[in-house]
Amino acid sequence: MKIYSFIDEFSSFLPCVFTLGFFDGVHIGHKKIIQNLIFRAKGKYCTVLLTFTPHPKEVLIPKKNILYLNTLPERINHLKKTGIEHLIIHPFTKNFSKLSTQDFFQNILFSKIKIKKIITGYDSHLGKNRDGTFHQLKKFSKSYGFKIYKVNPYKYKKKIISSTNIRKSLLIGNIEWANNALGYLYSLSGYVIKGKGIGKTLDFPTANIQLNENKLIPKKGVYAVKVNIFNPFYQGMMNIGICPTVNKKNKKIKIEVHIFDFDQEIYGKKIDIFIVKRIREEKKFNTLYDLKRQIKKDKMKIEYFFAKQSFKKNFLL
Repeated sequence: MKIYSFIDEFSSFLPCVFTLGFFDGVHIGHKKIIQNLIFRAKGKYCTVLLTFTPHPKEVLIPKKNILYLNTLPERINHLKKTGIEHLIIHPFTKNFSKLSTQDFFQNILFSKIKIKKIITGYDSHLGKNRDGTFHQLKKFSKSYGFKIYKVNPYKYKKKIISSTNIRKSLLIGNIEWANNALGYLYSLSGYVIKGKGIGKTLDFPTANIQLNENKLIPKKGVYAVKVNIFNPFYQGMMNIGICPTVNKKNKKIKIEVHIFDFDQEIYGKKIDIFIVKRIREEKKFNTLYDLKRQIKKDKMKIEYFFAKQSFKKNFLL
């Protein structure tokens, strides 16, 4: 897959089949669009996907805190796996947002890219004020000589798979729906930083993780996870929360993971945490003894879960 930082950088002798969007999560719905794109190319055209950075809402609504399902490197990695030949990551700016749909097509797209077919999602909108609907694009298709195809929404358990619905599911702790909608395990990646060492005194040492600040963190609670550190994968349990038993004042959300059967020094190392199942709510205990007893129960529950669970190879990691 060739990657371009601006539309102007793109170059191909072949005409192309084209799609665009933010593609946060690169979920099953996105993959249906990309599969359609590749199918319509049929080896005759090249495949081109145009996406943006940052999220348009960050530019249009500066005070809005955008929480991403994927960091940019994660998004690129997931898109690379789809088989797309050309990926354009164009900067989204205020000036760019002011382009009308017609200007965007005439002055940006069709002056740079030989588009023969466009594949859109069911809710795609282009241009200033999002006025470039499917019906509007269909009108343009006659003027610019391309064919346009719309991919209908894809559902899981009667709910439309979308980045918005996946975010909502993660925020209420429905990790199962989110993982199935994504088609892979939702992950958190970051560097291990020093904590207070309380986990070690409880015989459950934890790695405290510093995340990208715009990465969406699922609902507080205890989770069964798979951890990638030094390439081997380990089972583990993660707590997302404020650690109310030991933290009386600091309400900042922390990510702590206890890696099973692992005792190496990893401060400053990057680790990837793949979230498999939510076990329980975070809660405050009266004593550290009560907390330790609950952690033991959590570990036993997670070990039993992993012992009984079998994962599809293409789903896990």
